[in-house]
Amino acid sequence: QAMSNKDINIIFFGNTDFSNPTLLACYESFNLKAVVTNKSKKMGRGQKILDTPVMTLAKEKNLKIIEGIDLNDSSFAKQLKDLKPDFFVVVAYKILPKSLLDIPKYGSINIHSSLLPKYRGAAPIQHALLNQDDSTGISTFLIEPKVDTGKIIDQFEIEILEDDNYGSLSKKLSDAGANLIDSSINKCLNHSSELIKQDNNKATLAPKISKDDLKINWNDDSGIILAKIKAFSPTPGAFTTINNKRLKIFKAQSINNDNDNQIGSVYNVDKNFFDVQCGHNALRLFCVQLEGKKAMDSKDFIVGYQDLASSILK
Repeated sequence: QAMSNKDINIIFFGNTDFSNPTLLACYESFNLKAVVTNKSKKMGRGQKILDTPVMTLAKEKNLKIIEGIDLNDSSFAKQLKDLKPDFFVVVAYKILPKSLLDIPKYGSINIHSSLLPKYRGAAPIQHALLNQDDSTGISTFLIEPKVDTGKIIDQFEIEILEDDNYGSLSKKLSDAGANLIDSSINKCLNHSSELIKQDNNKATLAPKISKDDLKINWNDDSGIILAKIKAFSPTPGAFTTINNKRLKIFKAQSINNDNDNQIGSVYNVDKNFFDVQCGHNALRLFCVQLEGKKAMDSKDFIVGYQDLASSILK
């Protein structure tokens, strides 16, 4: 007979804000035995202790917290085994070693923010935006030792809107993932024959973002540069330089022009925005952050920056 949800023992693994909606869904639906998250860090000058967002939520709900310090440590593995988990649920956490994947009775479920086998890897949301895709989605799958290759349990597609950026799309995908976890666990228990093997021939990769990926090349078409701005907004921020200072750009729009302005030149400064010449067409910038300053609307930046009209962004 089918187990009731509250008989299903879950150990949840996660660190970031992205993990939290699924953590809440597991807390509400299942018997959540423990939450594994990174150890709190001492940050800044006052050495204030900073918890991961997952730890903050777990404390709020009085859940058992296990700090995952060394995943290969046998006493860590024993702690997990003693809780007799039916499933691990893993969202935005580290890669689990094979020794841990063998612990839960029915397997480990991961929530991945792409429609697998597309965009396997660390940065699927950023790559979907960089490639100017019309849609992306969320996949739940059973973890196998090779990253992002396991059988797909369920998927949900999400349209990428004109004004979406990394922040807004992450939020939508994170909520969509949380909505799938209940049905995904029940599907593994009761309809496991319906799980779909991934077609490795269709796989594409979404590797971790490097510092070089963040730099804007003004020779590019305005659409490509805008995609980069969206992919890295609100964090870590696509950047250029103005008079040897780093300038991050968080919000812009592509505008048509066929001027022969110098590439990278600021050729039009309005009260609320300024325009920069690209290799093809131009970008209108609405929100920027100069090195050493806070992020601000362009109108505040324009007031404080004297030689903007004659500047060249590099």
